[in-house]
Amino acid sequence: MASIKIVTYNVHGLNSPSKRSQVLGLLKKHKADICLLQETHFQKNKIPSLKHMYYTQWFHSGADTKASKGVSVGFSRHINFTLLDICTDHEGRFIFIKGRIGPAVFTFGNIYAPNTEQIPWTRAVLKKLSSFTEGTLILGGDFNVTLNPIIDSSTGRSSIHVKSLARLIRTLPCNPCN
Repeated sequence: MASIKIVTYNVHGLNSPSKRSQVLGLLKKHKADICLLQETHFQKNKIPSLKHMYYTQWFHSGADTKASKGVSVGFSRHINFTLLDICTDHEGRFIFIKGRIGPAVFTFGNIYAPNTEQIPWTRAVLKKLSSFTEGTLILGGDFNVTLNPIIDSSTGRSSIHVKSLARLIRTLPCNPCN
């Protein structure tokens, strides 16, 4: 299989047509084959079209009420993705997509964790993901936590206790700090 470029962005809202166009243009410029977008601010029943000549297939999870949160996964026209199953939540904080690219089965997880209580929330969501996953897992998103404070923080510290952070890292399907 040829290489696939996956790009993930926290977009801080995509309800404006001009911002959607700007983000889609940026994704195309970076030649993203698969896009994981967080904080789209889409409501479940008011999701605008993200159709684009380059990105032809989109899946969304939006909030039931408030236009906040929201995650989306998009595939470029170069990726022949066939959907097998999808799992979303009513808050628009995660989407899990299972499908085929050629003969291979993939599970894509896109997560937008809350700003507080990230560790218990993420552990519960990862448990759901674990029972949904089939084939190769690709997980991305905004966990709202600094997994490696020494590298990812200007202060070199995290607001989350070191033991809690270590427990979260052990829970992840792979260790991102290695």
